[in-house]
Amino acid sequence: MLFKVFMFQLFCSLCIILLLSIVTIPISNGDAFTQQQKQQGQLREFAFGTTTSFIDETNLMHVYGELKNISNKAMKNVVIKALFFDSNGKLINEFQRSSELRTINPGEISPFEILYIDAKTVHAIKNYTLSASGQETEIKARALRIISNSSKLDLTGVYYIKGRVVNEGVEAATNSMIIATLFDKDGKIAVVGRAQTEPVNISSHSEASFDLPVTEALQTYKVKSYTLSVDSDQYVVVPEFSQSIAMEILFLIFAVAVILNKAIKLGPST
Repeated sequence: MLFKVFMFQLFCSLCIILLLSIVTIPISNGDAFTQQQKQQGQLREFAFGTTTSFIDETNLMHVYGELKNISNKAMKNVVIKALFFDSNGKLINEFQRSSELRTINPGEISPFEILYIDAKTVHAIKNYTLSASGQETEIKARALRIISNSSKLDLTGVYYIKGRVVNEGVEAATNSMIIATLFDKDGKIAVVGRAQTEPVNISSHSEASFDLPVTEALQTYKVKSYTLSVDSDQYVVVPEFSQSIAMEILFLIFAVAVILNKAIKLGPST
């Protein structure tokens, strides 16, 4: 019996260690970034992770991806350009858009979304290529911290994320934004959402709330996890693991532990 109790305690300890290791690792396409960096060398400023795309009900194509700053300088005014080609390799059109983070510090990642708005030619697209450029700037301090968040998917397909963020900096954080990168079961980006904090200007050592509705119903049903970033004119926070997903894992571990405990009590003693 003592051996069974010891094994149960060991199992619980291993589960806790596993949970902690999961919570501290944000979801990203790290392997894709590393491979691209090795292939293209250190002279490049940016590397792209895996990208995804879909055509919505209005015949607009959404291209989602993550961009990593692989230089040793912070970059601002980062613009991602996409060239779209048909099955014969002919250029159909090109569109560009800024990265979600206004400043991307060295080694950090920003999600992005590019819209293809030519509904007449969207179904002719067979391939696209991406490039990025930006301007060197000062590193932005990490003084914003998400202290709580939760999520739910309603019956209309809207995925709601809400929570609170605190400004730990010495000055106000102005024009503060919450950016959500939502992933499917395979770790690919399903959709990207963004919203302003309330209030949008967060005083030093003060908190703000956020309520971020993601309305792409064709994509939200695929969501299995997400990361959150906060960006402002002065400060930034790197993506954090979704606490709601972490709590689901913790609940699963707790349920397994309860079942094992009951099995030990019901089993034969030695």
